[in-house]
Amino acid sequence: MTAQTATRQKRKDDAVAEPAYGPPLPLVGELLNFFYPIHYRIGMDLETVMCQGRISRKQAAILWLIHSRADAAGWVRRKDIETRLATWFEMSNSNVSKLLRELSKPPLSLVSQIENPDSGREKVVRLTKAGEKFVDGMVKASVDYLAGQLSHLTTDELRWGVDFFALSFRNSAREARLNGAIPHLAPPPGEIEGANERSHPPAR
Repeated sequence: MTAQTATRQKRKDDAVAEPAYGPPLPLVGELLNFFYPIHYRIGMDLETVMCQGRISRKQAAILWLIHSRADAAGWVRRKDIETRLATWFEMSNSNVSKLLRELSKPPLSLVSQIENPDSGREKVVRLTKAGEKFVDGMVKASVDYLAGQLSHLTTDELRWGVDFFALSFRNSAREARLNGAIPHLAPPPGEIEGANERSHPPAR
């Protein structure tokens, strides 16, 4: 292979390695360093706090799923719960049904199940009053836990972090920014523009 051919091949490989649109892969790779501390140190502890010593992590996931995905009347299709838990925990439908039965019976009685009025072939699930109160406790316990974990941050730093995640997890974040619905993320708090050599990606 000649030097010229090798150069062309390297450029071709570089083109494959770097996406045509999006942030540089090495920079994205730096985020991976935070996966384990977020998922295992904070995430697992947070799930334990949410369980409040009364339910399992999988049951807590069901309650949070109902809380966050319910329709205006508070109902969620059981099939949607089964699909999510199969993805998250590799659980069978029969195992999900068992968890729902445990959540619906004393001493918990946190959810109720009925046949879907629009389709007798499936069931829908919602939180009971006790379930809503339990989820409120999950939220409060989680906020208290995170407040302790993030107590070293200033209000401005925390707001910047919230804005970062809001942009990161919106599918149409770029379009929303272009339409003026979401502002561009400001420099991190305390950073004076031009005071260091960090290069910021151009606004898209």
